[in-house]
Amino acid sequence: MYFGFRAGANYNTINVINRYSLIKPTNNLNEGLYNKQYQEVNNLGVIYGITYMYQFEQRLVLGTNASVSRVRFQYLQEQPGTSNSVNFTHNHGLNYLDLPVFFRFMFRKVNSRFWDRKGRKPSVPAIIPFAQAGINFSLLLNANKEYTKYTIQNGIESQEFNKNEDIKSIMAPFKADAFVGVGARFRVNTFYITAEANFRYGLSNANNQNARYANENLQNEAYDVMDDINFQTVEALIGIIFPLKYLSKKEFMPVEI
Repeated sequence: MYFGFRAGANYNTINVINRYSLIKPTNNLNEGLYNKQYQEVNNLGVIYGITYMYQFEQRLVLGTNASVSRVRFQYLQEQPGTSNSVNFTHNHGLNYLDLPVFFRFMFRKVNSRFWDRKGRKPSVPAIIPFAQAGINFSLLLNANKEYTKYTIQNGIESQEFNKNEDIKSIMAPFKADAFVGVGARFRVNTFYITAEANFRYGLSNANNQNARYANENLQNEAYDVMDDINFQTVEALIGIIFPLKYLSKKEFMPVEI
């Protein structure tokens, strides 16, 4: 059994399931002008927490984590006009409690667990690569939106307002993801350093469909309602893990992760 800590960064992109808007053009050909334009900047977040793993044998590990992840994303929305146009910038920050369950496969030679005739313990590689896959369940802790209104007239842009809004009530309280990843374990004396990179794919809607029109401030001031979306996330983490129990008899080698 192993216990440890992990931290790193994540980068999020948005997969749009269904689009929604309060404003519709008179000409259906121009409907795309009012769609939210999801950006690929300002989408970098952080993740940190604890990890627990149980090793069945030298190659197979079952693990779980309890982590706080910060998810950020941004979209722009334009309302074009003949003499002037109005642009809105929407920045979102969401904090989740992540509770994944995963299997990890260690790419290593399986050694005999018996010491040899000369009293030497079988060698364990100092560096072992691994692959992993699992399911992640997330609980929304809090959610915030910062929205800014800009007016452009005669080529001159001016900011009208910048506001913040609590949007936890219009986001889904839970979400689920599937993920796969690769990494390596490095032995340092009696503990281990791990480095891993994972790709998460959202399996559920990140917003609350039943509360889409519940926030009147966003509708009245920014003409904004959320699309149906889920997240696709790449994350990179560094961890430190400590063994909680070793087999202590001389004729057996410790089961090492």
